[in-house]
Amino acid sequence: MTQALSKFRGWHKKTLFMPNHESIVCFFFHPKDASEESIYDVNHNVFRLNAQGEVIWQVRRDDSNHPPNWWDNLHAHAREDGFDGARYLFRYITLTYPDGSHNVSQKTGDPPDEAVWTPGCTIWLEGSAYQQYILDPETGIAKNVTEGRPRPW
Repeated sequence: MTQALSKFRGWHKKTLFMPNHESIVCFFFHPKDASEESIYDVNHNVFRLNAQGEVIWQVRRDDSNHPPNWWDNLHAHAREDGFDGARYLFRYITLTYPDGSHNVSQKTGDPPDEAVWTPGCTIWLEGSAYQQYILDPETGIAKNVTEGRPRPW
C-alpha cells in the first residue's frame, strides 16, 4: 500500500473497476474519529490506482460553480462548531450509462460497493454535503455540478 493510501487503512471503500486492471476507489468511512485525519485527506478520498495498486491520481475538486469563498465559509462555520474545518468526504460512486440507466439499487437507492466502468459512462461522486460531482476518470478532476444556490456552510 502506498503512503498516500496508508492513511485510509481500515476505511470502507467503493470500487469502480476500469480497463487494464485499474480501479477508482472511494474511501468513505473510518471506524475511528475522522478528525484524526487531515482535512485535505478526508476531502480528497478518491484515488485511481494502477494494476499494482499504486496511485495514478488523487481526486481534485472543482467547485467553480459556487462562490469563490464557499469552502472558506464551510470551514469557518465548522470551526464555529468546534471542529478544525469542514469534512465533506465523497461517499458514493454512481454510474449513468449511455442509455440513461443507473447502477443504483432499486431496493436501497444506493449504488453497489463494486461496479465496472464501461465506455460512455458518466461517473458521479456524491458527497456528505449533498453536493454532486462528475468525475473525469483520466484527470481525477471532480466537477461540482450541484444546481441551485449552495448552502453557505
